[in-house]
Amino acid sequence: MGETTQQVLIREANSSDIDRIYEIGTLCFTDAWRKETVAHDLEDNHSSWYIVAEVDGNVVGYGCFWFVADEGQLVNIGVHPSFRRRKLGELLLQKGIEEAKRRQMKTMFLEVRVSNTPAQQMYEKFGFQNLGLRKKVYELPVEDGYVMERKI
Repeated sequence: MGETTQQVLIREANSSDIDRIYEIGTLCFTDAWRKETVAHDLEDNHSSWYIVAEVDGNVVGYGCFWFVADEGQLVNIGVHPSFRRRKLGELLLQKGIEEAKRRQMKTMFLEVRVSNTPAQQMYEKFGFQNLGLRKKVYELPVEDGYVMERKI
């Protein structure tokens, strides 16, 4: 289970990926960004960096990272439900960490829902440590989130 022989391509996202990023976001997150927000962040926010995972030419996952000063932030990683458990999230996260190193970031932060144990385990596998709890930081449903950090 979770294995694939299909070729995965991780590449920088472009404006032609906005619809697919939005679609995957709505499948992954109950509080997903609106399409206009994704478009603005991808096209106009010079601090943001988007990547996508392609399988057989189809975008099946994405990662959104922000890089400001010497800090990186993992904003979102989303993988289409049909392509989960194939380590695509790990590939996207690894590429984001590599980009943070290339940009000479000192740390990378993220927030994760308390209930999202699989994501927490993946982040810990990549060296992220739990810094503490933020109360009611998520909506739909309202939920606490952990703040995690990794030194780069």
